[in-house]
Amino acid sequence: LAGFRRAYPVAAYLAYAFDRMGVAAQLHSGVGHMDQARTFLPDDALLAITFAPYSGETVDLVKGALGRGVPVVALTDGPASPVALPGACILPVEEVDFGAFRSLSATLALAMSLSVAVGARRGAV
Repeated sequence: LAGFRRAYPVAAYLAYAFDRMGVAAQLHSGVGHMDQARTFLPDDALLAITFAPYSGETVDLVKGALGRGVPVVALTDGPASPVALPGACILPVEEVDFGAFRSLSATLALAMSLSVAVGARRGAV
């Protein structure tokens, strides 16, 4: 899971939801600006969340994952996003900005749907 700055609450919610369902997930932190894409295992996938202004950490992690053949699902604001790359599954989410603040209601609703679907598929729900 990758979501920094304004996308962090969504990534943190997903980490919590997956943990409650017993679904293995790692919330990437970006600590030390290390190349966390190197931590991916063969059966891993990356769920990335980023919106304009895009988080460089998330963009780099998506590029690193795709470069290693790791499947990527990205919640982002549209096809012009820097994570809308060949090989990534993009789930576009429109939100309203209130000054410097982005509403996260639609993004959290999509994240909740995704987490429940993953849990159901794995028999955890």
